[in-house]
Amino acid sequence: MKKFIAKSDESKKILNIVQVSSSLPINVLIRGESGVGKKLLAKEILPNAISMDGKFLENVIINNSLNIDQYKELIITDIHQVLNKKEFLSNLTNIKIVATSKTLIQDIEEQFAIKVDISPLVDRKEDLDEISSLYVANANEIYKSNVSLDSLNIDISENGISLKNSIYKNTLLHSMNEEDITKALEHFISKKLDEQNTYKYFLKLIEVPLINMAKFKFKSQLQMATKLNLNRITLRKKIEQYFGNDND
Repeated sequence: MKKFIAKSDESKKILNIVQVSSSLPINVLIRGESGVGKKLLAKEILPNAISMDGKFLENVIINNSLNIDQYKELIITDIHQVLNKKEFLSNLTNIKIVATSKTLIQDIEEQFAIKVDISPLVDRKEDLDEISSLYVANANEIYKSNVSLDSLNIDISENGISLKNSIYKNTLLHSMNEEDITKALEHFISKKLDEQNTYKYFLKLIEVPLINMAKFKFKSQLQMATKLNLNRITLRKKIEQYFGNDND
């Protein structure tokens, strides 16, 4: 994702605010959870500015290992992690700052003329739909697949970070054929063999997902045993072994 997506009413208002601030000599503070788009929004304000982690920049200033005066503008990420915030900002008075933070930092908020709060993706459905569609399209292009968004289990627990990971992983899984799966398994087994794992360990890798999916797809152990062409007593023992006393 190279730009801040603004499809929801909230995001459109935010984008309008920051676009106005881009031409003004004022500091901007952007707050929100991980993955909501704080860094992308910061780039909308200062597209040519260098981005530095707040804690790293604080150490640089303390050690005097960088000439701060060479910068006219800076994007400072995770400024809430800076220990001595007021002293830190006093060294940057001649620089236009756009800072991002995951939490409220009331002790220095007065030094930012504009403060923007970005809601989680779960509260910005239009943005979520657009971002998801973009990730799916890109994933399909990479993996030469034709997976629809509706067929994927997406994860937005960490907003855009987990959303992207879940879409790419699920698209990859959907695109894999038997040969791909065999090669992936061989690669995994090769690494695990170096750890001196036993035959039972590798058998579990195959049997647990197989039985788990059979439990999900079929209504009874009788149907499972029939479909898997497995003795019902053996099946029951394996279910108890891997999942405890499950009599479903």
